[in-house]
Amino acid sequence: MDDDFNYIKCPKCEHDRNPSTAVKCEICGTPLRKSPSLVPILGAGLAALVAIGAGAYLFRDKIPGLAPQPDTSPAVVTSEPPATPSTSASSSPSTTTEPLVQGAVVKTYHTLAEVPNVPQGRFNYGGSTVFAPLRSPTVLNTINQTFPQFQLRYTEPTTGNPGSGKGIEMLLNGQLSFAQSSRSVKDEEYTQAKNRGVSLEEVPVAIDGIALLINPQLFDQGVKGLSLTQIQDIFTGKIQNWNQVGGPNVPIVVFSRDPKVASDFFHENVLDKQPLGTQVKLTRDATEAIRQVASTPGGISYATASEAINQQTIRLLGISKSGNQYVSPCTDAGCTAVNDRAFTDGSYPITRRLFVVIKRDGKLDEQAGVAYANMLLSDEGQQLTKQAGFVSIR
Repeated sequence: MDDDFNYIKCPKCEHDRNPSTAVKCEICGTPLRKSPSLVPILGAGLAALVAIGAGAYLFRDKIPGLAPQPDTSPAVVTSEPPATPSTSASSSPSTTTEPLVQGAVVKTYHTLAEVPNVPQGRFNYGGSTVFAPLRSPTVLNTINQTFPQFQLRYTEPTTGNPGSGKGIEMLLNGQLSFAQSSRSVKDEEYTQAKNRGVSLEEVPVAIDGIALLINPQLFDQGVKGLSLTQIQDIFTGKIQNWNQVGGPNVPIVVFSRDPKVASDFFHENVLDKQPLGTQVKLTRDATEAIRQVASTPGGISYATASEAINQQTIRLLGISKSGNQYVSPCTDAGCTAVNDRAFTDGSYPITRRLFVVIKRDGKLDEQAGVAYANMLLSDEGQQLTKQAGFVSIR
């Protein structure tokens, strides 16, 4: 994205909408190192231009024929019509009577009720399936009880499977008011937005870990963990039997999301963009992957840890960066909660941040996206993300 001297980017959580006067990050509280102020430079330049202009004006008055002549043509005054909320058929019409807030600001609050400028209307949202725990009745009811006028509707794509990329595409096409993404916005998506006269802002709201899940029989037969290299070799087809990683003589059956339609975080950051093996079976989402692994001897797949915990039909593996020093995604043997500490300090090898993606266009959808992000970033909202199985980001 182009540099914007009105804001400072946080070096820790990469939130890029901190005001230029901010001392610490609005999201995570990290102290900010401010860029050198442009005010003295601009002030000196302006003073020089004024001095040059004044001298030129005096010099021109001394020379006949160069003095300015009065303009007798009629003055033309132009003005732009006031912005109005979009009423395109692809997005939900709003019934709000509140004034539109231009340039709504992402900030942190103590409670949901403190979040300002929450618009009235029905707003479509969607994207990454990783956010499924945050779409639970518990979370939605809490938001609805606090702001009954703020109606959220989860919207799946009419073609293809849901995912981060599909959600951002739908956001740019006006089908969603804001999107949920389990990866950062890509450069080409920023460019697409710019070509349409808008900008995208990603706001990190939680931390998530990716868990490797296997059939319970494999766990009982000694498969307790894998290294990142072994995971790469299994999903790319180089390792095809569990006895190659210390397990039983059972063929490996890999289930995976299609990286072309789902979040490609696993494909890019774990597999290092290597293609999936030819024997990999594609699944629609984590729910299907869990079901397939549970019923397939030798089965393995991956899912967000928040979706995989408390599942009795599968087992989650520890993961190591190298060797056999495995770190579990769970806090206990029964895997009833995610390993907050390991996700936060980075000792668990596969973690990522989850984002609310806002389309900055000065319209009502922008206001809805900012309000939703602020709700999740509030102290109360961060508790909701923890209850949903994620790790709070602040």
